[in-house]
Formats: sequence, C-alpha cells, structure tokens
Amino acid sequence: MAQFFEQSESIGCDHTDSLAFINGREALELANYGLAVNNFTILIERHPSQAQYLFMRAKAFLGLCAFELCQKDLEKAISLGLAHPEVTDLLSYALSQREKRGTNQDFKPDFLALVALRRNYRLRSLILSVDEALAESNYSLALKLLDLAERLVDHNELSSDLGFSLGKLRAQACIGNHANLDALKVIDFHLNHAYAIGRDDQVRLFKMLRSQAYS
Repeated sequence: MAQFFEQSESIGCDHTDSLAFINGREALELANYGLAVNNFTILIERHPSQAQYLFMRAKAFLGLCAFELCQKDLEKAISLGLAHPEVTDLLSYALSQREKRGTNQDFKPDFLALVALRRNYRLRSLILSVDEALAESNYSLALKLLDLAERLVDHNELSSDLGFSLGKLRAQACIGNHANLDALKVIDFHLNHAYAIGRDDQVRLFKMLRSQAYS
C-alpha cells in the first residue's frame, strides 16, 4: 500500500492534506473529537515536523478527556518551536486535569476508522485529480489516475454512485483520448448495470455518453 501511495503521489494527484485539514478543523469545531483526531493524525504522519497539527490534535484529545495524549502532543509541539501562550496554557490545563483525574484514558484510537479515512482521502484525491486532468485535456493522465483509483474500490461499490462516477470519468477520458471503442465498452457495462438496478438517472447519463462516443 505504501508503494501505491508513492506511485499516486508521483504523478501529482495528492489532495490529502487539504481534505484532512478542512475536515479535521470542521470536526473540531463540531466537537466530533474522534474524527478530528484521525484527520490530524493523517496530517502528522505526513508532516511530523509541523507543530500546528500536533496542537490541533491535542485540542481534540482534550475534548476526549485524553489528557496524557494531549500532554504528549503539546510537549512535542513546544519542542518543535510552537511555544505560544495558547499552547503552554493548554499544556498547564492538561497537566492539572491529568493530576486531578489520574492517568487512565477512556479514549482508544480507532485504527480501522483511521485506515478507512486514509483510503477515502486517497480515493477522493485521485478523483479530484482526474477532474483536473480532464479539464486540462490530459486524457492519458486521467486514465492512469483512474487505474489507481479503481484499485481502491471494493467490488460491492460498483453499484454505488462512486462506481458510476468512475465509469463516467473513464468513458470521458477514453472519448477524449480517441479510444471510442474502449469508451463504449465502459458505457455499455454501466448502462446495463444501471438498467438492472433501476437507476434511471444513470441510464440517462450513460446514454448521453454513448451518443458522444458515436459522434
């Protein structure tokens, strides 16, 4: 999987940082502290020397009353140069609460949720990059990115909006790349599937794409 991430990043398709930061900050504001922790953990894994992400995860740990974890993140942030009063004040508070309540932590990291979030961001990042490649008429790049994206999709997701979206993008990329026969194979597959499960919206979409492929 690490090799896969390196491959996808090497062709300029990484939006993970912006996705994790925006969603992590929103989760923190909404007091969804577990989700905030996972988002900032992704950022810390990717940028271990960026103290601000440690500080933001510390605030999420504080919301979870995970004072020991909060303390560790704040001490690390300070060691990296983020010794602002807001940081040191929060550390003093975490220490006082840890002393008052003890070292037992109710919070347990949800590693499965973290793995799922990493995969979700990688997939969303790839899809955003496919859209960018199509907008720039770089159809060969779009097809390479779609190859990577489809490796992240479970078989049972083919019937979902995600599966149809990937099919639409691949058909558009094939048409743009003058590979109309390949486009028609993709279109017919998704069109037949849309008929089978009663997705009239997708039937209309792929009929339009078929007209484009024939034109």
